[in-house]
Formats: sequence, structure tokens, C-alpha cells
Amino acid sequence: MRDPDQVLDQIRVRYGKNWRDWLLHGTETDFAFALAAPSAQMIARDSEVVDRWLRVWRDWLKAHPSARLRTISRRTVVGTQEVFTHLDIPTVDDLVSLDHRLTDHWARADVRWTRLRALPNGVVVQRLRPYLQQIVDMADADFQILHDAVVWFTENPRSGLTIRQVPVLGMHTKWLARNRRLVLACLDVTEQSRADSGQSDEGLEQNDLDPLGLKALPVHVDVILADAADRALVGGLRHLSAPLAEIDALPIRPDTVVIVENKESAYIILDRPRTVVVHSLGNHLNVLSEINWLTGARHLYWGDLDRAGFTLLSRARTRLPRLVSVLMDPATLEEHKALAVEDETRADSPDPNLTATETAALAALSKQHGTHARLEQERIPLPFVFDRLRLALNTIGPDRP
Repeated sequence: MRDPDQVLDQIRVRYGKNWRDWLLHGTETDFAFALAAPSAQMIARDSEVVDRWLRVWRDWLKAHPSARLRTISRRTVVGTQEVFTHLDIPTVDDLVSLDHRLTDHWARADVRWTRLRALPNGVVVQRLRPYLQQIVDMADADFQILHDAVVWFTENPRSGLTIRQVPVLGMHTKWLARNRRLVLACLDVTEQSRADSGQSDEGLEQNDLDPLGLKALPVHVDVILADAADRALVGGLRHLSAPLAEIDALPIRPDTVVIVENKESAYIILDRPRTVVVHSLGNHLNVLSEINWLTGARHLYWGDLDRAGFTLLSRARTRLPRLVSVLMDPATLEEHKALAVEDETRADSPDPNLTATETAALAALSKQHGTHARLEQERIPLPFVFDRLRLALNTIGPDRP
């Protein structure tokens, strides 16, 4: 015999499996839930238990007048007994009213779906089905941004604006990075499948923005001209930050390019003939394939000794296959492990091109209980850094005379 709490569990399961279909295709009616009614033998044997079960359901029904209890008469050795066999509920609204969490969820889902269906582009039902839970879970402010963004992109499919120029209140780069696929689904825009670029939600690249008709800001590249002769070509500037096209057009031809993950570490690198430092690329490592003066030079990479650092190293090597790492080995980590901290950030897996030494260093970052260490490059003492950099720079020579 099922009591009201057990049947409510069944109702929650039924709702969880079907609410999307009810929302998209219309609601069912006349829900029925079997109560596992007692047999005649059980009534005769445990009449007190059965009477108590019947009272529980009668009391429950008084508090839920929209529901109905179906009955049947059982003939027993002690007489005829009427028992409940099913709980009948006429509509979805009556169904969700039995649990306040279902009531809130259904009301929010219904209102938001109604608003989306009223959008001028006419949303495609099946296209949005996988996103319905995300839509319902959104904060009210985020849903309003989504609604307004879909309206604006429908009316301006090829605006050529940057994200911040789009006049949708509350929409910014991080919001669009988190919700871009949902916006595209509401617009019924299909983008070509492509490999994950590793782009964070700090920014979106042009191929992310093309389906929305937007324009990405030009990627700026930071370089340090460590050769006085190169600096003379640009008015004596040592530190440059400019759009990729302008960096690519620099009249330089270095023998050695040192790629450094962080700005502070890049700034300590001393002058050296025919040497350029490229730093602070973050996830914009695709620029390494688009700077022509990198061709023919030898490439060094120095990043943090953490999981993200090795992922970035591997992605840089995907663009520059002859890339050599420095200060990213087990010995450096072991000697300075007292300076490491716990790494609580999420990290993507590296591309499958790490060397055996780099793989060993990455493995050495793992600690007990699933935690990981992180040794930021800035924390390594400068005498050690200068010694290893000098050794690496003197070991690798240019390909060209």
C-alpha cells in the first residue's frame, strides 16, 4: 500500500521526465497513480493497518480537493470493504499543485516558454528542447537579457558591431560567452561544428561571433624587443602592445623568440641580440601561427608549473612544433616546492605533445586526495631563473646563419 509521500515521489519522477514535452506539445490530462490497494486477505488479516491507511488518504484528500480517489469493493471473510485503488489528477496544474517546488518550476517554465514563443523570429520547438532546463534555471535578469538579445539579433542579424556596442541592457562579453549557444538556439542559427579552441569566458573569437553577425575586437599581442637594433627600428620602444596585424608587420627577424605566460616574468628577461619576447597571450595562442617573423626562429616557452601552464604549453607547441620549454621540469618543481600553493582551478587536458620530462613534471603536481600543486613562475628566485634561461638561450642556436 502506497502512502501519499510515496505517490508524491512518483509524481515528481513523472514530472521530471515529461515536463518538457508538456510545455512544448501540450499538457496531458487525467493522470492516474496506482496505490497498491490491499487485497481481501490483507484486509482480513491487518484490518487496523488498512483502516489507518484509509484515514491517511481521506485526510490527505481534504487538503487537496482537486484530486480524486478511485475506489473498489473487496469481499472479505469479515464483510465488504471499500478501499482506494488509484489517485486521479485531472490536469498538469492540479498535478504540480501537490508540491510547491513543482508549482514554482512549472509556473516559471510556462511563463518563460510563452515569452520565447512570442518572439518575432518564432523559435523552433525541438531546437530549444535541450536548453529548457537552462532557461528555467536562469535568474530573472539573465532571462530578460536572453529575451532582449534574441529580439535584437533577429532585427539586426549582420550588425558588424562589437559585443559592447550591442544595445542590449546587461549583455557583456562574459554573459554572451556563457550563453552564446542558447542565444543561437533561440535564433535557430546553426554553426559549423569545430574543435574546441580552448577559449575561456573572458572573451570570444571571431569564429564564435560570426553566427551572430558581430565583430571581435582585434587581438593585441605584447612583445618585448630585447635587441637594441630592433628597438631602433620603432623609435627605441622596448615594450610593444598592438593588434596582431601590426605586430606581424614589425620589420624584425629574430633568431630566438621566448614565449612567456605572464607579464611580470617577461619583464625580467634581459637584453640579448636578435631576441624577442612574446608574453601574456592567455588562450590566444592561435596568433603564434599568424606572426610571420616567428618562422625560422628558435622558440622557448616558459610558463607556470601548474596544470593550466602545461595545457597552454601544449597548445603553443601545437602551433610551433619545435617549441622547447624551460623551467617547467621536475627538478625546478622539486627545488622550489616550498613556494608552491594548492591549485583549486579547473584545467583542461593538454594536447598530446608534451615531452617525457614535461609529463613527469605535470604528474609531480598531483598531491594526495585529488589535490594539485601550483608553482607560479614569478615565485621562482631570480638567480635560479637567470641561470636556467641563460643555459637554455645559449644551448639553442638559430637555424639560419
